[in-house]
Amino acid sequence: MAVTASELMDELHIDVDEVETKTVQGLIDSAKEIVAHSVTDDLTAEQLEAKYPTLFDLATKNLATSMYYDRELTNGTSKGFQMVIVHLSTKIAIDEKKGGNDETQTV
Repeated sequence: MAVTASELMDELHIDVDEVETKTVQGLIDSAKEIVAHSVTDDLTAEQLEAKYPTLFDLATKNLATSMYYDRELTNGTSKGFQMVIVHLSTKIAIDEKKGGNDETQTV
């Protein structure tokens, strides 16, 4: 359920052209890394996306959208992004506490 540039552009009603698609894809890639580093040092972005697809994708879309409209995040990240990061961090902590830090455990 990975976030794609075309999907996000469609949701945001951004006209599709080569430049915009590259821009949005770059923001998505950056957002994935930021989300991953915001919640854990133990899992990669790919592992998080596989294990927690709904929350990871929501955080990625939220941050990529914010960066699209304000590259410098002048007012910081949105409250929605912060909320999803807290939920994702909590899910990871609970799974680690249960001993479920392997990729095969279901959520």
